[in-house]
Amino acid sequence: MSWSDLVKVLSGVFLAVVLIASGSFIAAQYVIAQFTALPPKPIFPNDNPSPNPSLQAKPVKAAQANPAAAKPTSSPTPSPSPSPTPSPQKREASGYRARIILSQGLNLRENPDRYAERIGGVDYNESIIILEDSPDGEWQKVRVESSGQEGWIKSGYTERAN
Repeated sequence: MSWSDLVKVLSGVFLAVVLIASGSFIAAQYVIAQFTALPPKPIFPNDNPSPNPSLQAKPVKAAQANPAAAKPTSSPTPSPSPSPTPSPQKREASGYRARIILSQGLNLRENPDRYAERIGGVDYNESIIILEDSPDGEWQKVRVESSGQEGWIKSGYTERAN
């Protein structure tokens, strides 16, 4: 066996090891990337729309997609509309009945703040009247029907009663 044959064998073995190692590294990176990717954010029916309008998807109308095909149309005559209904904010101000759906119940606080003084509690499935929501939507001012006590609870743990 000559030196050139030995070099060819060793270089072939080295090349094979490099290819197997790099292929294994790439496969491992792919698998790691698949397991560490965040799932898509779930969308629930009671979610508020995004406060940033640039993040919302805007539908494209046919006239915008092809301006040459746009034809002027006559505007329909307006029909009389029914009297306006009160806005949701006005309806919330008058209050509505609800019940607590958190199995542990909720703390009743003096102010809409996590560190505000605890003035009582509301048990699971207890009837309440929701009087108003805080400006940030994180808290709700309620009146407990059984005791008449008023205070603030964390939003999201109530269900509107029929």
